[in-house]
Amino acid sequence: MRLKLLLITFLTIFYISAQEDSSYKLYLDSSKSHIDRLNDLMSRMTLEDKVYQMNQFVGLDHMRKAEKDLSPEDLVNNDAQGFYKGVFSNDVMKMTQEGKIGSFLHVLTAEEGNLLQELANESRLKIPILIGIDAIHGNALFSGATVYPSPITLASTWSDEFLFDVGRQTALEMRATGSHWAFTPNIDVLRDPRWGRVGETFGEDPFMVGNLGASMINGFQLNDFTGTNKVIACAKHMIAGSEPINGLNASPMDVSMRTLKEVYLPPYKKAIDAGVYSIMAAHNELNGVPCHMSSWLMTDLFRNDWGFDGFYVSDWMDIERIETLHHVASSLKEASYLAVNAGMDMHMHGVDFPEAVIELVKEGTLPISRINEACSKILMAKFKLGLFENRFVDIKKIPENIFTSEHRFTALETARKGIVLLKNSNLLPLNKVKNSKKILVTGPNANNQSILGDWHAVQPDENVTTIY
Repeated sequence: MRLKLLLITFLTIFYISAQEDSSYKLYLDSSKSHIDRLNDLMSRMTLEDKVYQMNQFVGLDHMRKAEKDLSPEDLVNNDAQGFYKGVFSNDVMKMTQEGKIGSFLHVLTAEEGNLLQELANESRLKIPILIGIDAIHGNALFSGATVYPSPITLASTWSDEFLFDVGRQTALEMRATGSHWAFTPNIDVLRDPRWGRVGETFGEDPFMVGNLGASMINGFQLNDFTGTNKVIACAKHMIAGSEPINGLNASPMDVSMRTLKEVYLPPYKKAIDAGVYSIMAAHNELNGVPCHMSSWLMTDLFRNDWGFDGFYVSDWMDIERIETLHHVASSLKEASYLAVNAGMDMHMHGVDFPEAVIELVKEGTLPISRINEACSKILMAKFKLGLFENRFVDIKKIPENIFTSEHRFTALETARKGIVLLKNSNLLPLNKVKNSKKILVTGPNANNQSILGDWHAVQPDENVTTIY
């Protein structure tokens, strides 16, 4: 009887211990190494789980604006507003809750970011959301953040130190407001002034573009971007879209191999050497091959020859455009194969991509190794950024971390140092003349926030000083 009692007690303890062990998830244990946590999480994931990490959606408010403001016809035909046919913001919330979305872009409020993280935390694996934003010259799409001069003006300072500081300070403001991934620097080498994205670039010199881009990357990532005060940088747009044949964005680019190697590729080599962890492909085709399906660029050159260790992300709906714009695929499924098989890791953005990729793997067309590589790169970013432990932001602390005196000083100094005087004609410097107390400043932008440049939200009036 005593032996039987001891046996029952032992089995009970063993059962309880086994139950405790089964509830333990190594990947949620912050004391373990990133690689051990990654391997543990990957072992628990289905094919579907992995592919969902490769898919991105626009923010809920972005979708709701489209749902509210556009006509039914516009909603069907316009992809620029982030509307998905047959899928609404409430559906996206449910998908997030089910772990079917790995990343969001253009989440413009910290409240929405926290909501998305809360929904993701209810999923089976509790994998946090990676939130990206076009922080081109500061986290300027967030109202109240520091807005630095546009990149073309930053480049006019000729200062690597300024670019590092802008990157470092922007990273602090991004993390304070819930974003983790900056879609910048733009290291396109400007060669055609007709092209509409001149202001996003660092100018026309490959050496200068490469140096300034690397400096900003170092500011964003501070070496390996591990921690809660850093973000992932994104070198873009791979490649040569800044000299399109007709001056229009997304138009084809035909260029000799010599020009490609002397002008357009060097900034990417510097970005990779600086440790950039993400690269965005360009809208255009290069010598007849859409950049989003170029295995030579993504796999052979950047990853295998140059040692790029991060992940690739498509530009806005450009995997779809392999079919609809470039006409080299007959369906989204074929376009997805061409992109992912070539090395593309994340889809920006929307529905149907995951289902296409899952089907491709199940039928044996796309190797599972390609999915494992893409998913592991994305998950490693989330581990290094500390998102599993720090996915939420403290709304109350945002004011003390953005638009600080240090950041305002940097913005002012870069604006001062970046001024370029093209022609004077003895006008400057202005001299005080007797009885002249005022100078007339006129024109549509005399007292308008449009002078802040592109990629910015409306900022509080008290934060903006114009020349008016």
